[in-house]
Amino acid sequence: MKKSSESRNSSEKSLSRRKFLAQTGAAALGFSIVPRRVLGGVGYVPPSDKLNLAFIGVGAQGFRVMLHFLKEPDVQGVAVCDVNKSGSNYPQWDTHEFCKSVRKLLNVDSGWDWLSPDDPIQLSHTLKVTGGVAGREPGQKVVDAYNAAATDTRSGNSRGCAAYSDYRELLEKEKGVDAVVVCTTDHLHAAITAAAMRKRKHVFCQKPLTHTIYEARRIAEITRETGVATQIAVGNQASEDTRLLCEWIWAGTIGPVREVHNWSSRPFWP
Repeated sequence: MKKSSESRNSSEKSLSRRKFLAQTGAAALGFSIVPRRVLGGVGYVPPSDKLNLAFIGVGAQGFRVMLHFLKEPDVQGVAVCDVNKSGSNYPQWDTHEFCKSVRKLLNVDSGWDWLSPDDPIQLSHTLKVTGGVAGREPGQKVVDAYNAAATDTRSGNSRGCAAYSDYRELLEKEKGVDAVVVCTTDHLHAAITAAAMRKRKHVFCQKPLTHTIYEARRIAEITRETGVATQIAVGNQASEDTRLLCEWIWAGTIGPVREVHNWSSRPFWP
C-alpha cells in the first residue's frame, strides 16, 4: 500500500512538472517544444518519417517513374542502379520531355537542357521520337539536385544518392533502403523483385512483373514468406475507383455480377 501511494505521488509530481512547463514555460521563457512537422508547415515530412527508395533501372521509363516517386513528400531517393552509365538514345514521348520534367520537379525555369538533345530516333517504320539522356549518372544527378533543393534549412544536411551498376551490390550495401522501384528490362523484373524481397525490401515493379506462371507463383510465395508489400505498375488496378468498385461488388450493392464490359483508349500512338 505504501509503494502504491509513493508511486501515485511520484506520478502526480511528474504530471505537475509537465503541466507547469506547458502553462507557464512558454509565457515566462518564450520557449516551448513542438514537433518538427509543426515547424515545417503544412505538408512537411521530417526526414526520419520518409521512405528511403532505391531506383533499379533508370533508363527512359525508369527515369520517368523515378521523377514521379520523388514528387511524393514522404519519399527520399537514396540510390540508383543501372548497367548503363549514361546514354542519349532513350526515347522521349515529347520534345524536351526529360528536361521539362526535371525542371518541373525542381521548380526551376532553366537548366538541364543536356537531358534532351532531341536527336531523332526511328522506333519503328511509322513511329519517330526524339532522344533524351538517362542512365545511372544522370539519375544520380537528378536525385542529388532534388534532395539538395528539399534540404531542411535548419539542419543544412542533404542526403546524397549512391549509384550502382549491379543491383546485387546495391541490395548488399544499402542497408537503410526501405523499398526498391524496379524498372529494368522486362526479363529481369522477377529476378530483381525476388532478390529485393528476400532482403526484406518492399517492391514497386514495372509491368510485366513476370514472364511465366512459375515466376508469378514464386513471387507470391516469397511475398508470403517475407511479409513485404509489393505493387505492380498498373495504375487503374491500384486506383481508388477500382477499389470502390470492388467494395460495391463485395457488398452486393449492385447485385450479382453476370457480365463485365471492359474497354481501353490505347494505343495513343499511330
